[in-house]
Amino acid sequence: MVSFSTGFADKMRERLKKYEEADRTEVSAKVKVVVDKLDDLASTARGRNPHSWSADENGPSPLEYFISALGLCQCVHYAEHAAASGIRLESLRIEINGDFRVTRPRSLKKLEYTVLIQSPEKLDVIRELALKASADCYVTQTLKRACEVRGHLLLNGVDMGEIF
Repeated sequence: MVSFSTGFADKMRERLKKYEEADRTEVSAKVKVVVDKLDDLASTARGRNPHSWSADENGPSPLEYFISALGLCQCVHYAEHAAASGIRLESLRIEINGDFRVTRPRSLKKLEYTVLIQSPEKLDVIRELALKASADCYVTQTLKRACEVRGHLLLNGVDMGEIF
């Protein structure tokens, strides 16, 4: 049997009150996740959400886990294409920022991600890699059907524009 402590039940009542208040007005919030590519297929994701509806929860929120899937999935595709083509990457990081509706219907409004790559490769090689990783990513393509998704590429600290 699943049981709930009195303290937990009280916290959930307070949380639901906040949602009810938010439902009366248009309330949006932000979420941020950073994904770093490690060796082979390994990657790490960290949530950066400064605001939590439940202030004493530890670890990433479910929404942070959800949007981190975009960066984690793209890292897999960057790895497969870079390894297969001999493309050298010194570092790869994907920063994802999302806007979401706190009011009903609760949903993502927009995701913007920035791919930060350090590499000795030429711009056209890295741009093609970025396009392939984005196009092959199930998560990116699925999220594009649900909300606005925009990607940006920075190569060696220089803004290379949008990834379509």
